[in-house]
Amino acid sequence: MRLKHFLFLSIFLFFNSSHGLTFEEAKGIANAKNRSLKISNLEVKKAEARMKESWASFYPSVNFQSSYTRLLNVPEFEIETPEGPQPISMGYADNYMNTLSVTFPVFTFGRRLVVKDIAEKAVRIQLFQEETDRINLIMDLATVFYGVVSATEGVEIAKDAVKRAEDHLRTASIQYGEGRVTKLDLLSAETELNKRKTEYLNTQNGLDKMRSALNILLGFPLDTLIDVEGDIELKPDTFTLDSLITRSINLRPEVRSIEELNRLANLSNKLQFLDYLPTIVFQGNFSYDKPHQFKNEWGNNITATIALSFPIFDGFSRQRKMDQYILLARQSLIREEIVKEGIRMEVKNLLLDYRLNKRKLDLAKKELDRAKEAFEMAKEQYEKGYISSLEYKDIELGYRSAKFSHLNAQYNISVSLSKIKVATMEE
Repeated sequence: MRLKHFLFLSIFLFFNSSHGLTFEEAKGIANAKNRSLKISNLEVKKAEARMKESWASFYPSVNFQSSYTRLLNVPEFEIETPEGPQPISMGYADNYMNTLSVTFPVFTFGRRLVVKDIAEKAVRIQLFQEETDRINLIMDLATVFYGVVSATEGVEIAKDAVKRAEDHLRTASIQYGEGRVTKLDLLSAETELNKRKTEYLNTQNGLDKMRSALNILLGFPLDTLIDVEGDIELKPDTFTLDSLITRSINLRPEVRSIEELNRLANLSNKLQFLDYLPTIVFQGNFSYDKPHQFKNEWGNNITATIALSFPIFDGFSRQRKMDQYILLARQSLIREEIVKEGIRMEVKNLLLDYRLNKRKLDLAKKELDRAKEAFEMAKEQYEKGYISSLEYKDIELGYRSAKFSHLNAQYNISVSLSKIKVATMEE
């Protein structure tokens, strides 16, 4: 309960704070409020409830039955006596029966313990599934969160492009009035402004869609407006593929879930074998009835029974079930290798993507610096009439493309690093 209060307090403080939502804060909110993760958590609780249900076999079963029967016609027969025929009643009109039964399995050759172990394994499997769902959630969150960060900066770039197009149009209008450029140059500047405005609207629309996706992952209403902030985290490339793969295989819940599933199949097979063995059950009954012992009065009776149940033949049903669980265990071993191979491939691809994106970011940064310098020179020369409008637009387009390329490289490197951390269970 304290954790829940702390979470709601954190969310309240976030909405009332001046800084944007960080990725770490987004992970905490998503882990607590994401609807899909809540479903996974409820599945865990259901498995825990089934586990507690399995404990019932360790306790006695107590039942009480009570009934009342009214005989409308009590059967009679007559016997001859020296005094003449005498009617003899075969029962009484009012009949009461109350029985309290206690049943307890005395010896089951370990069946109850195996059933308990199976239920506990099922809980562990569901916990691993919940952790797998959490990993998938954080993977999606990294893509969407940094997508919002990137789209927000993209909107600013598009807004700056609109401003530059407006400045360019004003300059073209002045130069046209002075006779330094043609009417075609002026129309071209107007067309360029309309293109930049359209680009801005498209970028803003993309940002709105990314915000909606982020709200879904965080469990917020779709129209919630969230400010986010995310910095690029560049780490020295000290990653080694073998260590990343080893860590992932040792810690990833998918592998551990398959291992538990294999143990579950072996336990189920063992349970079927134990069903060949006898069971000893104790049953005690206490009855309080009327009539009692052929007298129309209340009386009680106590009985105790020790019963032996020994299944001899069931049409090979248990044998067929044992065969199924043996095959399931073999499937689990194959599935475990498939999962491990998939993790190896995933980690390898993530590391390759990270290194590729890191090189791309370096190149994009150099290209951005070069394009910015070229644009500043072109702007000054265009205002002085040294270069044409077409030359200026080409250089401005290259500068804008360099900014978007650099922004995209920042997005890719942030997502790649976050996914490596999630895949290797570092966060």
